[in-house]
Amino acid sequence: MNEFLDKLQKIRSGFFSRMRLLFLLDLISIFSIFYALLIIFQTEYFLEKSSLYLPIPINFIPPAIAFIIGIIISLLLHKNDKKINLNLLIENKYPDLKEKLRTAYDNRTEANIIVDSLKDNVSAALTTVSSSHLLSAGKTVLKILITIVFISGVTVVSLDPGKYSIPPEVITNFSTTITGAPGDALNETFKIEGRPEDSEKMGTSGGGDIYGKPKIASIEGKNIDLTIYQGMGTGFTIKEASQQQNQFIKSAAFPVDVLGANVSDGGYSLLMKKTEAEKKLIEDYAVERSKI
Repeated sequence: MNEFLDKLQKIRSGFFSRMRLLFLLDLISIFSIFYALLIIFQTEYFLEKSSLYLPIPINFIPPAIAFIIGIIISLLLHKNDKKINLNLLIENKYPDLKEKLRTAYDNRTEANIIVDSLKDNVSAALTTVSSSHLLSAGKTVLKILITIVFISGVTVVSLDPGKYSIPPEVITNFSTTITGAPGDALNETFKIEGRPEDSEKMGTSGGGDIYGKPKIASIEGKNIDLTIYQGMGTGFTIKEASQQQNQFIKSAAFPVDVLGANVSDGGYSLLMKKTEAEKKLIEDYAVERSKI
């Protein structure tokens, strides 16, 4: 293998080692964030109250969840690391190798005076190349500081979870406010606005209204108001009616003998004209008929 390829491989190994360090720092930071959140939101408490079958102890579940989330997010953040063109990156950092490094690498299997001379020049220039210079020092230091802050935060929270955790009843009440209590949809009541036969005016605010348009009945030529007025409690109070309205006509009293004889109003005058003996006979006949 050419000498410049050996140096290039060492630079590549050092560069991707530092990229793995950045991946690890991101993983630790994300894990710390989510583990602290799981502690604050009482994940263990709600897992204990649930009916789920858990094959591992509950206290291992929050860190496991946080670790899985950290792995997924870190992989997404570093999914293009392997696609970095290291040769182009070196050329951008070291202008003396501009286009020379890529030309030598593309002709690494060739052997002639010109190519060999180019490889020797590139190999000598690679001696000054450091993999640590290929990454931004400020970016690396910033990631290290952020990771230290998050590790310190999750350590404080995990050592005294009762101080930083949200009470379970607060979380439950907040969840109920957002999603609604179970069974609310089953406890809805309906209100009929207007006439009860108008089903399109039904609502959900409760109550009802059965007092529609008054109905009028006619008895012996007089109109009678049959309106039902709203009352209090379980009963109702009839609204005081005017003495000049809705008056009933009292029918004339019939004598007992007329009722017993079962005669109509039209036959009353004829009955009065009969003698006492005839009246007695009719009355006896009516009594006997009633016994059949």
